[in-house]
Amino acid sequence: MVAGQPNVDHPVASTALSVMPLGQDEALTARVRRETDSFLFISSPRNGVGETAPFVERDMLELSWQSDDGLRSVPAEAVAVADDGTWKVKLTGPASRIQRRDAVRAPIGLSVTLSWDRTTLVGSTVDLSEGGLLAVFRPHGDLGVGVPFPKRGQPLALHLDLYSDQLVTEVALVRRRPRQDNLHEWSLRFTALPEPAADLIRSHVFTALRNARARGLTAIY
Repeated sequence: MVAGQPNVDHPVASTALSVMPLGQDEALTARVRRETDSFLFISSPRNGVGETAPFVERDMLELSWQSDDGLRSVPAEAVAVADDGTWKVKLTGPASRIQRRDAVRAPIGLSVTLSWDRTTLVGSTVDLSEGGLLAVFRPHGDLGVGVPFPKRGQPLALHLDLYSDQLVTEVALVRRRPRQDNLHEWSLRFTALPEPAADLIRSHVFTALRNARARGLTAIY
């Protein structure tokens, strides 16, 4: 095990990460795959459209994650690419808490599928939080005509593409937002999100917030 208190001084196996290479203005997402006495092995970090970032030996990284007492961050160095494709990284300093507001919702576009009974909608998220999401779905000719809209609170099956992970969970309809086109814009809330899934979503949300701040979009904080 890496030295220090797990999930406080360093992230542990299966933890979702926000990865910021030194000197870059775009945070990436990854996950801790395993630990050894001296190193963490993380999945290849991906950018906001799911593309794998190139490995740069000895690149300085900032790893951020959701710990038991809030968001934490620790400096690290990229050491090598392991045989299984994971990045071998070494922690180079102590972890610290990250100060931020309570807002946990961020603008982020991810592919999403929503299903109930024999109906399926396909679309993209507009924003996302560990509590739920706003999504826009493609037109469905029978919806609202031959197929009734789901009732508020009705259980719906959600499939969310998180690039390196696929989240399949249950959501409930909060409200439908009127639009001038044939698209369907719905607010949905998670009903029974497992903690590992919530952790993964927090990582994507935090990464999106960091990238927005880097572009000067501070209003979302």
